[in-house]
Amino acid sequence: MLLSAQLADNDLPGALTTASEAVALDRADYVPLVWRGYLNQRLGKRADAVSDFRAALAIPGLTEPQQKNIRLIAADAALASGDFNAAIELLGSYSRTDPKVITRLTDAEGARQRVGVLQSHGNGMLAPIQTCLTNASGVRCELEAPLVSSILTPVASAEEKAATEIYEAKERAYRAERDKDYKLAVAEARKAVELEPDAVASRLLLVNILMSAGRSAEAETEATKAINAGRASAEIYAQRGYARSKLKNFNGAMSDWETALKQGLPSGQARNVRLSLADAALTSKEPLRALRALQKLPVSYDTAIRKAYALQALGRKEESLPEFRTAERLATTAVQRDGALRAQINTLVELDRKREPRVLFDQAIAHGKLTSIRDADVGYLAAAVGNDEIALARFDRAHAHGQLPARAAIDAGYTAMRRFENPKAIAYLMEGIDARADGRIYLDNQKLFETRRTVSDLARVWGINTSVSYGKVGSAPNPFLITTAPSSYTSQLGTEFYYRPEGFGYRNGAIFELFGRLFETLYDQSGGPTGGRTTQGMVGARWKPFSNANLVFEVDKLFALGDAARDDTLLRALYSYTVGTDLRVLDASWPTWYVYAEVDRFLEKRQLVAIMEGRFGRSFRLDPISSKLVFFPHAVLAANYDDSFANRSAYSAGAGGSLRYWFGETKYMAPPSYWELTLQYRWRLAGDQRAQGIFAQTSINY
Repeated sequence: MLLSAQLADNDLPGALTTASEAVALDRADYVPLVWRGYLNQRLGKRADAVSDFRAALAIPGLTEPQQKNIRLIAADAALASGDFNAAIELLGSYSRTDPKVITRLTDAEGARQRVGVLQSHGNGMLAPIQTCLTNASGVRCELEAPLVSSILTPVASAEEKAATEIYEAKERAYRAERDKDYKLAVAEARKAVELEPDAVASRLLLVNILMSAGRSAEAETEATKAINAGRASAEIYAQRGYARSKLKNFNGAMSDWETALKQGLPSGQARNVRLSLADAALTSKEPLRALRALQKLPVSYDTAIRKAYALQALGRKEESLPEFRTAERLATTAVQRDGALRAQINTLVELDRKREPRVLFDQAIAHGKLTSIRDADVGYLAAAVGNDEIALARFDRAHAHGQLPARAAIDAGYTAMRRFENPKAIAYLMEGIDARADGRIYLDNQKLFETRRTVSDLARVWGINTSVSYGKVGSAPNPFLITTAPSSYTSQLGTEFYYRPEGFGYRNGAIFELFGRLFETLYDQSGGPTGGRTTQGMVGARWKPFSNANLVFEVDKLFALGDAARDDTLLRALYSYTVGTDLRVLDASWPTWYVYAEVDRFLEKRQLVAIMEGRFGRSFRLDPISSKLVFFPHAVLAANYDDSFANRSAYSAGAGGSLRYWFGETKYMAPPSYWELTLQYRWRLAGDQRAQGIFAQTSINY
């Protein structure tokens, strides 16, 4: 049914695809093979047509009428190409009393005996007659050769010699092309042109054979000669367009095809030329030209998919969606359907249509579509619509079959991270790092560093933070009993050990950790207690619930290890926003700033503390010393609130600098640890005098 409709619409390429699919479904059925031979002949693919007819005749179990009809149809194709010897070979054994045989055989023999010339049109021949019957075993179709009239025109005797030479040269050219002896085919076609320089058909034959031989540059030259000699037809322009397209001269090809269309081509050829013109225009980034080429063509998959891509190239993505849907609906193969569906989904993602691409993708998977697309590409599509479950499953399947591209390993790693499968994420990211080291993928040094940073974050299970600070009392949350005079300097040592549970401690940037801390006052300007008397113990847990926001909630239990410490319960909320605080490997300097805020509530000895600090400056990598050493000069703004002081608030501004040295890196991990030294001087803006003075800290984060 589909084939009949395509033939009725003169959609020869579409009909050829349908016939090929039918051949693949049942290679023991001669009918689709004969149809494909007929269509190849109509499309000018003589060698393919001969191959199909031979394959049909070679099928075992054919009845005598079936063999006869195949031979008659094949003879029609041979006569349409001027190949009278092939026609005689096909029909010579049959009785001359059969009216279907005698007309064809007489024409072939007359051409061979040079008493006439076959009025062949290369691509023109009558279609076979198909009859289908339904029985208990299903539908069975048979083909019958049509009744034909003679196409032999007598040759005037004065022209007999020249005509004989011309047609013998052409016959040898056809035979050599059929046998893929292109050298001989080209030589014979050139001879035909020399004998008949004014004949467009001979020049077209030479151009066609050169194209079949893959000699596009020579085909262009011969077509140009014909055009310059005034012996051009629309077909010559069309063929030069194809030659130029093969040579990547798309502007020349498009110009030739437009000329051929203006001069007029048969509808089947015109359709192919318009489609090729649209393809060349899209390749040349001329989408409007592509749309003009497609304007007069009826709706089909081939036109819809090209219109869709042209509209996309024009930025008219909303308009492209209906065309992609049409292409999906009219697709005749799974590859065509899935390609159009994939383009729809990607377009919806680009339009930020939120839920629609996810729904369309999920429906496609549920209905068994997208099966012709590689697993890795389906994985990317799934990730784009937010279906990380399917994305990771497809990446895994591609990896298991050795089909995951090296570059995709990194993307698979990040997908696994979003799925909270950290060991798998680490394995994929390490594989990507290896691929970069081996030169299998390109990844600039900064991207490589960021990938290694992700590995170090995923692999971290525990850590130690130790700091020694110096500054005015009350400038930071104080876990001790306050016995120091306001505005006097103190120095404190703090050490923390934390543990991040492997199963749930790190979930795509959301973090849960358990910790223990020890604090001790090392120096007190006012003469307050120091040393062991001030040792403060703490245990607790902290939770960063959001992947993309550095908001942390914490609960601590304080226990006194010295008589100047306290037993208490502390609730904390912390937020920070940072830019440029990590090491960079491409830039020698970069903008750096961060804002930090914290609120602390002691529950037993009631105390409320809040601090805010912002640092704004530029980081400089000190490469002459070490590429891991960074200097950060900055301005600082600070605010402090502590309800245990008479003057509860303090506000200051100042300047300072930090030195940070990163260490502990491996091939797969960016340096996870650093030592830092910070020195600032702050001037009081308002509030208590504790806002003003020197503030210093050295710390190790390991």
